[in-house]
Amino acid sequence: MKKNILCIDDIESNLFTLTSLFEHTQNSLYEIFTSLSAENGLEILLHNKIDLILLDVMMPEIDGFMMAKMIKSNKKLKNIPIIFVTAKTDDATIEKCYEVGGSDYVSKPFNSVELLKRVDFHLKFRDKERLLQKEKEYAQNIVDLQDNLILVTDGDQVINANQAVLDFFDVETLLIFQKKYHCIRQSFKEVDGYFHLKLLDDKANWIDTIIERLKSDDVVVAIEDKEKRIHNFTIKAKRFYDLYILSLTDITVIAKRTRKFEHQANFDTLTQIYNRNMFNQLMEEKLKQGSFNNLSMSFVILDIDHFKNVNDTYGHLAGDVVLKHLTALVSKRIRESDIFARWGGEEFILALETDKEHAMKIVENIRILIEKEPFEEVGNITCSFGLTQFQKGDTIKSITNRADEALYEAKESGRNRVCTK
Repeated sequence: MKKNILCIDDIESNLFTLTSLFEHTQNSLYEIFTSLSAENGLEILLHNKIDLILLDVMMPEIDGFMMAKMIKSNKKLKNIPIIFVTAKTDDATIEKCYEVGGSDYVSKPFNSVELLKRVDFHLKFRDKERLLQKEKEYAQNIVDLQDNLILVTDGDQVINANQAVLDFFDVETLLIFQKKYHCIRQSFKEVDGYFHLKLLDDKANWIDTIIERLKSDDVVVAIEDKEKRIHNFTIKAKRFYDLYILSLTDITVIAKRTRKFEHQANFDTLTQIYNRNMFNQLMEEKLKQGSFNNLSMSFVILDIDHFKNVNDTYGHLAGDVVLKHLTALVSKRIRESDIFARWGGEEFILALETDKEHAMKIVENIRILIEKEPFEEVGNITCSFGLTQFQKGDTIKSITNRADEALYEAKESGRNRVCTK
């Protein structure tokens, strides 16, 4: 079945270009709708089943950002992915694209291969989200017909348990379970993103904590079975007089699928490192921890010099090979605690857990390494680097702005060098 794509741009020639691209290369896959205004675009959305929107930013009366907000506020339309197609590529515009609900952006003039790939990715991702939702509902109905792990406990000792608990832990009787485990809480594995006892204050009651968290979110625990395999369970808890009733539902298969889809959403498709959105999330988390737990942190934006010449001379496929080769080269020279992401196009960003002086040495070594590395088909390339250090009161925007200023200075002063701010 064809996917319906709505292209909105106030310049007719741009719509013609987009329509021609899809009809020439993907005619059997997509049905293209076009609109020269936001008002007409909304009318099309309300009367047609649209699967994806390509939206221009700069339009009269209602611009792309305002239209995106209107779409996301509509219950029937809010899940339609929006890809902004814009000639503006400054940080403020890019950030705004995501803030108003955009799934992605492509800069004008766009690369046709990149645009088609991004359209294909977001359509498939939406289909997978729908499928995952159906699978969750289907799995939940099946689980409701099965015996969950159900037990009664005072918080320290299991008082009673059903056969499913005994089977899972491979014990014959409740007495054996009580002697071996006392309570199920000791079985929770310490896995990031999952509930376990190390997350609690000394005085906190673990079940009361779960009950409180369940008011706003699911609580998931990881438990090892008799064959040493890790299972993921959602856990429900309810107070029953001076005891508690717990019910654990196995969601291992769904969790694995969810992690797979999260990887696709958080990692750059080409280079398989973090994308810009995930980098911002990780940095926000670190900022919330409080000045990176007083660790020194440096930020680097690096840009491949004259990359457009590479694409123009050798083709975009060769350019993709360069991007992947560069990513692998840099990844081998940084630590697991550092964060490396594709910032956009031929730009990458690094967060290094060290001060600016030491970061300068690391980055200079990377610069020399890239300069000396032979790249398949294109030969040698160079990169320019902008470096800055985290300062008290910094936001992601202020940090990246300084790094971007330093990068600009590196390019203006001759490229293939590291400049700092």
